[in-house]
Amino acid sequence: MRILEQIGISLDNQEILQLLRSKNSSAQKGKASKEPSPQLLDDIESLKKEALELIETKAIYEVFTSKDLLPRHLFELSEKTILAVCSISKAVEDKISKQMDKGELAQGVILDAIASHAAEETASQLTKIILEENKEILHKNKYTSRFSPGYCRWSVEDGQKLIFSLLPVEAIKVKLSPSFMMIPRKSVSFAINIGKRVEKDLGIKECVTCDLDDCDYRR
Repeated sequence: MRILEQIGISLDNQEILQLLRSKNSSAQKGKASKEPSPQLLDDIESLKKEALELIETKAIYEVFTSKDLLPRHLFELSEKTILAVCSISKAVEDKISKQMDKGELAQGVILDAIASHAAEETASQLTKIILEENKEILHKNKYTSRFSPGYCRWSVEDGQKLIFSLLPVEAIKVKLSPSFMMIPRKSVSFAINIGKRVEKDLGIKECVTCDLDDCDYRR
C-alpha cells in the first residue's frame, strides 16, 4: 500500500472553461459558443489562486491480483490491477458552500469547476506516479487507461464497494456516503489493469459508445 500527499498539479483555464460550458450546456444548445469575457477570465485566475491555497492533494493505491476481483468481465484479461483513490480535501468544498449560501452563485460555480478540474488533474498526476513507481510490474506487460466506477459497465455501487473494501481510505480522509458517493465529493477512485492480454483502450473506448453527451470528462 502506498499513501501520497502534496501531489503537484497545475490548473488549465481551457479545461475549467470546458467544465463551465458543460454545466451550462442545456442553456447553450443551438447557440454558438462565445469567447469568454475578460471578467470571467479574471475571476478564474483569482479563484484558481484561492483554490490552490485550500487544496491538499492526497492519494492511496495498492496492487492486487486480478483473479481475485469482480466483476470478471473487467478483470479476466489482466494479471495485476492497481486500485487507487485520490482527493483534494474538503476545504474547497466548504468554500464553495459558503459562497453559494452568501448568494455568490457565479463565484461558487466557477470555484466548483476549478475544484472538479483539480480532482481530475490529481488523478492524472497520480496515474503518472503509479506507472513510474511500478515499472518492474509493467515490464513486458500492457496496461489500460484508468477507469472508474460508473464506467465500462462497472456500476458505481459495485466499484466503490470493491475499492473501499480493499483500500484503507480513511488514511486519506475519504469515505463513502450511503449512496456510494465519495466524501469529499472532489475525489476520484479508479483502477488500472496490467497484463499481456489487456485492452489498452479500456475506459477510453467506452466514451465512443457512451450516451452521456454532456459528460464533463468525456475523453
